[in-house]
Amino acid sequence: MNKINTGIWLDYKGAYIVTIDGDGQVSVQYLLSEVEHHAAKGGSRSKTPWGPQFSPGDKNNLERDKHAEHHYFENVLENIRPDTDNIVIFGPAEAKIGLKKAIQAIKHYKPQLRDVLTAGHISQNEIVVLVRDYFKNLENLT
Repeated sequence: MNKINTGIWLDYKGAYIVTIDGDGQVSVQYLLSEVEHHAAKGGSRSKTPWGPQFSPGDKNNLERDKHAEHHYFENVLENIRPDTDNIVIFGPAEAKIGLKKAIQAIKHYKPQLRDVLTAGHISQNEIVVLVRDYFKNLENLT
């Protein structure tokens, strides 16, 4: 029986979901992210030398970012085929770690998370080759 493998390349701007079915057919899906990281703004200096600085609270911005990331990861997981057997995650930054944690938080998630690897910003065709090569090497090891 042939397995269905999925590779995900993502950062906080978007995600490519590459699915390779048992016959070797490749499908690519791109999801645009709505995550915007807000930088702390404002603040003022005390008039006295070496005095305290005032920095506005950015708790609301952090909370907004956290919810946007959670929604983004849920959207990515919803777009993975339900009959997928294996998943590998690629990406240049911290988004891949967030998706890994989201997958691990699901108690009985069927696809097996094989690996989380660092990969820079690459084109869609390079992403497909990266996923195909990863699963080809995985089959050769087993």
